[in-house]
Amino acid sequence: MQKISSDPTYLNMSHVLCSLAERQPTGRDVVFLLDGSDGTRTEFPEFIRRVVESLSVGEDKIRIGVVQYSDRPQADIDLNSHTTKEGVLSAVRRLRHRGGRQRNLGQALEFLRQDFLTTARGSRRQDGVPQFVIAVSSGPSTDDITRAATSLKQSRVLPFSIGTRDVNPTELRVVSYVPNYAYTVDDLPGLYTVQENLITTLTELSDDEIAGMRPVFPDYEGNLLLLYKKIVCTVKTPSPTGGEKRDVVFLIDGTTAVRSEFPAIREMIKRVVDKLDVGLDQVRISVVQYSDEPKVEFLLNEFSTKDEVRQAVARLRSRGGDRLNTGRALEYVSRNIYQRSAGSPEASQHLVVLTGGRSPQDVSIYGPLLKGSRVNCIGIGSSGADPRQLAQITTTSDDVFQVATFPSLPAIKDRVISRLSGTIEEIPTEASGLPPPKKADIVFLVDGSINLGRENFKEVMEFIINLIDLFFTDRDDLRFGLAHYAVDVSDVFYLNTYNNREDIVSAIGRAEYKGGRRINTGAAIRHVQDNHFIKEKGSRKDEGTPQILMLITGGRSADDSKTAALGLKNTGVRIFAVGVGNIENELENIASESTTVARASTYQMLSELNEQILETLDDEVKGKLCVGVPEVTRGKKHFFLAIVQELSCFT
Repeated sequence: MQKISSDPTYLNMSHVLCSLAERQPTGRDVVFLLDGSDGTRTEFPEFIRRVVESLSVGEDKIRIGVVQYSDRPQADIDLNSHTTKEGVLSAVRRLRHRGGRQRNLGQALEFLRQDFLTTARGSRRQDGVPQFVIAVSSGPSTDDITRAATSLKQSRVLPFSIGTRDVNPTELRVVSYVPNYAYTVDDLPGLYTVQENLITTLTELSDDEIAGMRPVFPDYEGNLLLLYKKIVCTVKTPSPTGGEKRDVVFLIDGTTAVRSEFPAIREMIKRVVDKLDVGLDQVRISVVQYSDEPKVEFLLNEFSTKDEVRQAVARLRSRGGDRLNTGRALEYVSRNIYQRSAGSPEASQHLVVLTGGRSPQDVSIYGPLLKGSRVNCIGIGSSGADPRQLAQITTTSDDVFQVATFPSLPAIKDRVISRLSGTIEEIPTEASGLPPPKKADIVFLVDGSINLGRENFKEVMEFIINLIDLFFTDRDDLRFGLAHYAVDVSDVFYLNTYNNREDIVSAIGRAEYKGGRRINTGAAIRHVQDNHFIKEKGSRKDEGTPQILMLITGGRSADDSKTAALGLKNTGVRIFAVGVGNIENELENIASESTTVARASTYQMLSELNEQILETLDDEVKGKLCVGVPEVTRGKKHFFLAIVQELSCFT
């Protein structure tokens, strides 16, 4: 599965495309299968034009067809409608959006196989000409796609699958001929980001290479059966680290009841994965989400590197559901995930169950079932989980972990890793077995201009809520403030406005987008210095409590932000600068140091920064800030903290 950034840097593309056109093979039938449902916009003609202009179109060369689908599929351009590039492009310009409330992709795939890819409509399949389909979806299919996708690929048709972030990556892989023919774009205007990949494949893939390819087929539960792997996946080679091979499956609660804490579950998995030697011949990872029914997110042999696994985990979203059928999920995992075809034949088998509730079904039979299958089970439950059920399914009593809420999961991360790796690790904690509580005053200052726009402003608010959920436990003494700005500043709440997480999160969710054409980041920083980081508004700077500003911006300031930031830092406030897109040196000039700078390519990718920010933020809070400490803007983080801690000895 490939994640494509929507960075609009595609200069000199015409030169690249012309050079590709010079060496492309002849004889291809290419069909664009486009989502024509309500809500899709008019990006498709421009996307088709860019691809077609780079191809050698002709009756005996590459033929182009277009089909739209929504409630039902409809052919717009047959493969034999036009024999010249000019004719195709003219027809593309005349395309009209068809609309429809449904998004029946399965029906559309079947229409292609039975009705469109025929000799009468110009298909040369019977002559052995390779058949390609470029399927584009703006959202999940409203009908079943598995049978139609299988039948189409069995007919030696090679589909590419492109979807927005609203489409589950598994659905894209079910449609695509092989996993790397599946692409995710941020939105439909971002289709241009995949065109070069498509063109390269269409023009450079030889007929012999096509003949040698083997497709990925979905089973009829919507899971992927990877029937073809490169030889490297089956050759037995020693682990580079010399460690034991392990298959680790995370079975996670996806019910609606725990949806607000789902980011904490996702973050826990990422942190555990970071500590494991992930690789096809080392540790393999799978994730299954469940509520009423289990649903595979990805299989053990689907990703071969740690980065691929981390990206897949970052894309996880709660599926929702009212019932928690843990028994059915355990049986499904035991019988379907730990298979020789899905994992490593010599690997030890491990299952990590994260659940937030009690299953109404009897789960006592599944502990012996897992043990009989040589699966080592760890059970993690929040306060709503039944500890007796956790004890019934886990391998030993040492494999049961309970936390008050899922945002408290970092407190047990190291012990979970120890159980997975088979080692016993001394974990320095308080007598309660938990890390020391955190204490800090944190103000979020958010760009509220047209740099974001209304929808992206909501994404940023969700990002802040997720950060707080992951960082703030009931034991902590944290205060939060929020303001957003363009030319002027709007204060949402101050450090002493709310004293519990629920009220803070609710207030963030109610924050209203104001808009504005330019931003005065410098003036905004001075505003929070004068109006937020003061005793009257809840600042505890005089008590030595760490003072932290989290600035999130999407554009360059119209005023002097560097001087304003330096003034704030000289009062002892540490600044984290989070930016979206390319803002040149703006972030470095504002942030306290390089380790408190974080960047995302799009607002939807902000969640990828959670771990980076949280780890640095956690280190920051553990230090004790002293008023008047010289600011070391370019020093290393730990050196700065060491100075602070050393100076604290004299107070």
